[in-house]
Amino acid sequence: MGTIRVLEEIVASQIAAGEVVERPASVVKELVENALDAGAARIEVEVEGGGADRIRVSDDGSGMEGDDARLAFERHATSKIRSASDLQAIATYGFRGEALPSIASVSRTTLTTSPGGSGGGTRVRIACGAVVSVEPAPHPRGTTVEVEALFESTPARRKFLRTRATETGRVADLLARLAVANPGVSFVMKSGGRALASWPAVPGLGERVAQLLGPEESRALVDVDRREGGLRLRGLASSPSLQRTTSRDEHLFVNGRPIQDRRLLHAVQEAYVTLLPRGRFPVLYLFLEIPATEVDVNVHPAKAEVRFLRASAVHGLVRDALAAALGVSRPFARYEMAPRLDAARHGNVWGPQAGGPGVPHALAEPSPPPPGGTSRLQAGREDPLIDSVPIAPLAQFRESYILASAPDGLVILDQHAAHERVLYERYLAQSRAGRIERQRLLFPLTLDLSPSRRLAFEAAAASLEELGFGLSPFGDDTLRVDEVPALVGSADPARLVQGLLDELLEWSKAEGIERLRHRVVASAACHAAVTANQPLDGARMRQLVSDLMRTEHPMTCPHGRPALLRLGLDQLEREFRRR
Repeated sequence: MGTIRVLEEIVASQIAAGEVVERPASVVKELVENALDAGAARIEVEVEGGGADRIRVSDDGSGMEGDDARLAFERHATSKIRSASDLQAIATYGFRGEALPSIASVSRTTLTTSPGGSGGGTRVRIACGAVVSVEPAPHPRGTTVEVEALFESTPARRKFLRTRATETGRVADLLARLAVANPGVSFVMKSGGRALASWPAVPGLGERVAQLLGPEESRALVDVDRREGGLRLRGLASSPSLQRTTSRDEHLFVNGRPIQDRRLLHAVQEAYVTLLPRGRFPVLYLFLEIPATEVDVNVHPAKAEVRFLRASAVHGLVRDALAAALGVSRPFARYEMAPRLDAARHGNVWGPQAGGPGVPHALAEPSPPPPGGTSRLQAGREDPLIDSVPIAPLAQFRESYILASAPDGLVILDQHAAHERVLYERYLAQSRAGRIERQRLLFPLTLDLSPSRRLAFEAAAASLEELGFGLSPFGDDTLRVDEVPALVGSADPARLVQGLLDELLEWSKAEGIERLRHRVVASAACHAAVTANQPLDGARMRQLVSDLMRTEHPMTCPHGRPALLRLGLDQLEREFRRR
């Protein structure tokens, strides 16, 4: 007799449930998505014991007739698709017909539902996959599902759950994501007999995010909206002033469905690469709208992963949309040198100035100050305001930091990070315009290459030439350096090229010339910038502050480290108890 057996139906169901029901939050996800598919305007979620003891989800959606309520617990029974062709244009959260039977196979589940009217409702009770009863029961229009003793029949799965607080937090996070995708629906979450969250229906995404983050953090978000062909990306993204230590607040949605996608997260990382330090992450609520025929949501039973028909186009859209949105988001105004009439008392101060459209501000020619020494302020996207906004260096601290006065308090600049940003944007603009000036070395250098560095150089040789480096093989394991970009001529050429080769080890052709351009420019700027512990006279400090204030992103260096800090006047007065 053979060794292969057909599994009992209950065992097969419990195995299949493991793909859909990973933890209590998985149950809440499936039940809430069913409620949204049913057109609910209000959804209430209660959990006890982190959801392992009890989960209750109630909604005011369309409800079900008695026969449908019983059939809903049959595997692959669904109202959302009819044929295989429907899989090419999924417009609902659910469609597999697996959620309810999977949940019921590993718990004690009670569903009470009614489509409304005078016919009353229906209650279905199931214990670990076996139907206990189907009976009439009063219920208003909508559906309530109670799930008790989750994983009671699979104790091995239950013991891997985290603490009650952790599991409750996962449910709250999941509910928040669904609330963001459905601002017109009211959500309530309760645990331990008390309300943990209440998010009334609101007109749009901005209002919903303000409910979740609070007014202060939500003000640090900028609008994202970009179309390319049949694709559109819209949503909100944080400026560099708002960041997290983990990526848990990077929320991505495809056609309204919360998803996880490494390619999209990589596009986000590329957009923020010069704005946030390594290990810091933005806050995002991004919605990708894509034709249903160009995305496959039928990749995994949990439906959290998707597959794109034009993955590269989607990646580029996310990266470019974020870069464009962040390029017009500035916590600081743009400044120019503008000596004022009271310079004898206060020294040279600066009025703000925007370089014209399409002109890199680090390269823009400063406009002459208007009569009286005042000039114009370009604050973010607002129209220029006629005002005087002086910022004046006061002193150098420990030969590494520049202290400056501003109308609203004190500004502290890291001179190395600030100069890195200035050089980075100048060199980047020259590189993109194809007008990099080269500096020929009086005595060519030779550098020894390891096999990995030699291969990395060979893969990027043409691109390095385009970026202003005159490099050529000099034997099998040696590199000859004849030219470097003139802008970084003050750097040690040997250290500069060695650092560049280290960057090349992490670069691949698939990342494209722009990614290499960033790596080269950032490395070059770092090596050419003034260092810490380097004395600067008053003129150099003033020039550095002026140059930084005209860059696109004065808040960080190209590697994401802070370039400046602000101590507001309100904060100072509170510290000195003037308020």
